[in-house]
Amino acid sequence: MSATSDTPPSLPGLAMHEKLGEGGMSVVWRATDLASGLSVAVKVLKSEFAQSEEDLELFASESRTMEKITHEGIVKSYGLFSHEGRLYYVMEFVDGYSFAQLLARKRRLPESDCLLICESVAVALDYAWNNFGIVHCDIKPDNLMINTEGVVKITDLGLAHTFHFIKDGQIAVPDHITGTPAYISPEQIYGDVELDCRADIYSLAATLYHLSTGRVLFSGVDTEATMREHCDEKSQAPSPLELNPSLSQGFAQLLEVMLVKNRDYRLRTWRDVFAMCRQVEEGTVFKPRPSAAVAASSVR
Repeated sequence: MSATSDTPPSLPGLAMHEKLGEGGMSVVWRATDLASGLSVAVKVLKSEFAQSEEDLELFASESRTMEKITHEGIVKSYGLFSHEGRLYYVMEFVDGYSFAQLLARKRRLPESDCLLICESVAVALDYAWNNFGIVHCDIKPDNLMINTEGVVKITDLGLAHTFHFIKDGQIAVPDHITGTPAYISPEQIYGDVELDCRADIYSLAATLYHLSTGRVLFSGVDTEATMREHCDEKSQAPSPLELNPSLSQGFAQLLEVMLVKNRDYRLRTWRDVFAMCRQVEEGTVFKPRPSAAVAASSVR
């Protein structure tokens, strides 16, 4: 049976239900764990990728990464399994929807919702980075969900990488890092530096720009041109205030400092991001940072 079929696969210990989503390499199904009676999500690797050692390891790595993180803001994996040559893992079921789905129904999201997303992601990824050295590498509206209780959940750690700290504060960097063109950080494109949490900070800001304005950071261009726009310091997207005048000056400034292309002048930590979010909520308008003269932002 093909993993792309709308008929769910038969897997031990699970009552399989409807398909929740499908990506390039895998299909996600809703299921009931027969031992506990709990609803779970099951991510199944498509059969055409099961012959590649590299694809198998990438899929397994995603499950392992999600297993070791225990945080309410990050979807949890309960284990990796194999049945009749089919690789799959069972994970937490999020009863809710992604922000990409929400954006498809609404033109854009209010600033208050965007600040909630920003704070929630900052807290979760601060935990992942400081405790495990994890950079998600693919923050975007599709990979952020909200459940029926209003909790924002980060999902799909398929591109996430664990950076192992070695002596003198250096980081051992993996050979292959990718991302989604509309939201990818400049340093992921260059691929010549060790990534840290600042890459995800950039991607989150690009996501918030899209959610708050209804438009991606660099629209109307192809993938290659989008990559160039992220990297070219002379190329700047319109201020979010031009696209959505209801946004506050403080929110626009928050996005600006998260989207600085030279990461040395970007907000440096998730705690910085969280603190600035709180200040925006309080109505703060910030003085221009000294770095603004030296480092270009992706917005003007």
